[in-house]
This record gives sequence, C-alpha cells and structure tokens, in this order.
Amino acid sequence: MNKIRVITFGSSLHGQKEKLQVKERFFSEIESAGDLSIEEVRVPSVEGVVAVVVLTGGVEREVLKLVSQLPSPVLLIAHSGHNALPASLEILARIREDGGEGRVLFGSPQAIAAGLCRELRATSAWEALRFARVGLIGDPSDWLVASSVDPAFLKGRMGIDLVRIEIDELLSKISSISPSRKEISQFVKQAQEVREPSKDELRGAFAIYAGLRALVEEHRLTACSIRCFDLITRLRNTACYALSRLNSEHIPAGCEGDLQALFSLYLGHLISEASAFMGNVSSIDSTNRRVTLAHCACPLSLASSYILRSHFESGLGVGIAADIPEEPCTLFRLGGARLNHLFVCEGRIQSAPAREDLCRTQVTVLISEPIDQLMRTPLGNHHILILGHHREVIEGLFERFLRA
Repeated sequence: MNKIRVITFGSSLHGQKEKLQVKERFFSEIESAGDLSIEEVRVPSVEGVVAVVVLTGGVEREVLKLVSQLPSPVLLIAHSGHNALPASLEILARIREDGGEGRVLFGSPQAIAAGLCRELRATSAWEALRFARVGLIGDPSDWLVASSVDPAFLKGRMGIDLVRIEIDELLSKISSISPSRKEISQFVKQAQEVREPSKDELRGAFAIYAGLRALVEEHRLTACSIRCFDLITRLRNTACYALSRLNSEHIPAGCEGDLQALFSLYLGHLISEASAFMGNVSSIDSTNRRVTLAHCACPLSLASSYILRSHFESGLGVGIAADIPEEPCTLFRLGGARLNHLFVCEGRIQSAPAREDLCRTQVTVLISEPIDQLMRTPLGNHHILILGHHREVIEGLFERFLRA
C-alpha cells in the first residue's frame, strides 16, 4: 500500500471531538479511493510524499510557520468544508508571494486520491533514479552539440555515478561471444519479414547484445548509452537490436551517448513502469499538430509486430521496423546540462505510411495542443515516447526535483 505522510491543522475554535471525527472520515474516504495509507506525523520527513492537511480555516499562520521546513512545491490538501479551501488559497498565495511554489488538492476523495497517487509516482521515480549507476560507453556522438549533462550535477544533486567505459572494452566482450542459434531462430520467426539483414549480421547483432549485457552486469549498471556509430565503422554492424532488447528487459539503454535523452528515457521507464521509445524528431506538422519520431531501435515489448531491416543511415546490420499500437501516449524530453528544462505533451499514436527516407521504426503522434514550441525553443533532437497519459506526473517530478 502507498503511504502518504501528513501534518494536519485545524482551528482551536472547533472542538477536539468534532475535528477528530472530520479528520478520520476525511482520511478514510481518501484511503479507500486510492488504495492509500495516510500516516499523521508531527515533523516533516525527508523521504516520500509529505502533505499539509487543512481541515478548517483560521490556521493560515500556523501552516506558514511549517512551510519553511517543507520541500517546494508545498502540497496542501483542503477539506471540502469548514472554510478549509479559503484558508488553503490564502496560504498558497502567501507562499507564492514569498517566492515559493505549491498546489492545493481539493474536491472529491477520488480527485484528491488521484492527485496523491501522481505525487507518489513522481517521488518513487525520483528515488529510484537517485544513486543509480549509469554507463556511458564511448563518448557522445560528435553531432550531439546540445545534449551533454554536467557530471558534477549528476553526482552532487542526484547521487548518480556516471561510469565511463571505453568502446574497446565492449568490443573485447563481443569478440569472445558465440550467439545462441536457437535465440536467433526464434527472433527471426517472430518477425513479419526479414529484408536486408544476412545471417552473419544477425549473429553479429546478437553478439553485440550479449557483450553489452555482460558489460551492464559487470559494471552493475542500471542504464547505459553507447556511441553506437563506432560499431558501424569497426564491426560493420549496429547496436539497434541490443538496445531494443535491453529496453524490453527494463534496462534503459540509449543511442549515440546522448545523456539528456538517456535520463529522459530512464524517467519515462520509471514513471510508466514500461519500456520507452527514444527517437529522432523527424517531422513536425504544426498546422495539424503531428510529430513523427523515428529510430532504428525500438523496444520489442512496445511492438505489436516488427520487420527486420538494415540500419537506415549505413544500410548495415540489423534495424527494427516496429509497429506500435495506436494508443494514448506522452512525448517529452529533459534538456540542459542540469536537466532543468522540460518539454512535455500528450497525444495519441496514429498510423502512417512508412517512409524509406527515415529511420526504420516510425511513430506519428497527434498532439492534443499546439506544438510550435518544438520549433521555436527545442531542447535537442531525441525525444522520448511512453504509452499512456503521464504529463502531470512528469511535470510534478520536474517542478519538485529538477527545476532550477
């Protein structure tokens, strides 16, 4: 059960017995609506979700004395009666006057529980991300001129170890591996079609996966990104299958050494509790609010079917041309060297004809709002797609933990 810690305030003008009855009923309804456990505390906790419950009016100054001990944005839960909402609005107005941020949860028990569950998901994702070991295999690709992350920020703010691994270490692992013929055969049988890849390229793609997986286990990595184009020049093969499979195995794995995209991919995985797709923003139709992402690696767990193709730019190796079902989705990216910028929107995946001038997996998304921001103030190339509506959770995590 998900635990929420709360600090409760009620006016002394209301009798203790009355306040206790109101509080117990209020908490019980919220717990039942969201499968939550509410624990009252006297002092704020440094972990988990902590909220201030405003049961009545007349407690504004008492709450403000506590606010300095709480992380921003402050989460206020207002009871539906006893002037609790007017008091909460006054409190939040003062918090904002003083340069802070916050939000009020108000309404039915179901609405309040839903808001608390979003807070829990954001906090859980952040806590899972902190103190991770993230591998950067090779240097970022030369063309990524706006996608680096400050290692000091990762270590100091997030407690993340950025483990740098030479590409030669991966190549050494790959050279010692004999791929399983049974696994290759099963993979090929599950494909709708095999177009360009040869048997040798398929064996090579599986060896790259096994080598990369061995590196992940040896260095105890929770996520990684690879300078994948070096494999094209040195092995005449690609990491597309390896990255597709690692993501399906819940190891966030990104292309081209793009760390901003990797941390977006990682958070997308944690928030959605499913694989995420990292793609180039290959087409933007602002008039019709359509965005197309394309890449040659796609988690097979997202695909309803797939065709085995070559890698688009090189014509070598094994690329994945996957179909992702037409479902609601969220498109987002963290940007900046301190991950303190965010683009996020929601939409729905639409079917579209495959193009031969783009990477093999192509996902067109109909966005539910104007998307001019993508052209005016882009954060970079690669963006992340996750299935389902997760905008509020992503924004909540960003506001609480990453906004400068």
